[in-house]
Amino acid sequence: MSALEMNLDRMPRVSLVVPAFNAAEYIGETIESLLVQDYPNLEITVVDDGSTDATSDIAATFSGKVKLHRQVNAGQSAAMTVGWAMSTGEVLGYVSADDRLRPAAVRRCVEELMARPEVVLVYPDFHIIDERSVLRSTLRPPDYSRRALFAKLHCLPGPGALFRRAAYEKAGSWRSDLRQIPDLDFFLRLGLQGSFHHLPAVLAEFRMHSASTTYRAVPFERGEEPRRMVDAFFRRHDLPDDIRRWERETRANASLLSAAIHGRSGRTGIALRRLAAAALHPPTLASPKALKHTWLIARSAFTGAVPR
Repeated sequence: MSALEMNLDRMPRVSLVVPAFNAAEYIGETIESLLVQDYPNLEITVVDDGSTDATSDIAATFSGKVKLHRQVNAGQSAAMTVGWAMSTGEVLGYVSADDRLRPAAVRRCVEELMARPEVVLVYPDFHIIDERSVLRSTLRPPDYSRRALFAKLHCLPGPGALFRRAAYEKAGSWRSDLRQIPDLDFFLRLGLQGSFHHLPAVLAEFRMHSASTTYRAVPFERGEEPRRMVDAFFRRHDLPDDIRRWERETRANASLLSAAIHGRSGRTGIALRRLAAAALHPPTLASPKALKHTWLIARSAFTGAVPR
């Protein structure tokens, strides 16, 4: 018998927010994947962030099962903040408007969260699919460690992650001034409230396509976000000693992440300067991740192609 079956009277309401901007091509699939969840106490809110296509029209066809909120375009972070403020669940999550959850995703993550009072977030494995929903690969993130999150800046949670509202309210909402890595910034702040837990089961599907923020070329300011994020993080007065001790490594990895974003966007010179800044922590500059980014940046410089 599962933990959920043994605690039917303690089944927390889960509130999922779907932030959507011009997502008409995929949002129907996304919503359908949420409506077939085998977890009954589920609240779904779609926040249409100023779409100019049929996103709202498609979401409206699920009226009675899904709440729909329309707003002027303000970005993904603002959309999710509004959606969670409208919701009532004690467990929160979000699903990008082009991703999907497996039918048991919510239940499995809630079971893990209920069984571990010290854990504030649970994250599963996930498939990577393409525009035609064809499976391309499976991503199995490592188990949680404080060093992986805070020193190496590994954004461990992906699609399907659920977290406690109480921890969210202490950590603070997503920063609307960050457009490239608001998730990583939020997870750093949430990680100060408790540990995360990796659930080694494929429970979600992340769609990779040319319009994905993760893979497309972006403006200069977005490439600078990792360093700006880390500057703000280390201005906090409540950081534990172990995180303070990792500051040099954290800043080096922020420079490395900045180099990767600039490199993907074709700004080779800036990317190389950010790589050089990662020498603040020599082991980071010699890591496999740094070597991979160096190769991609060098390829871009010689071919003129933006790495994907």
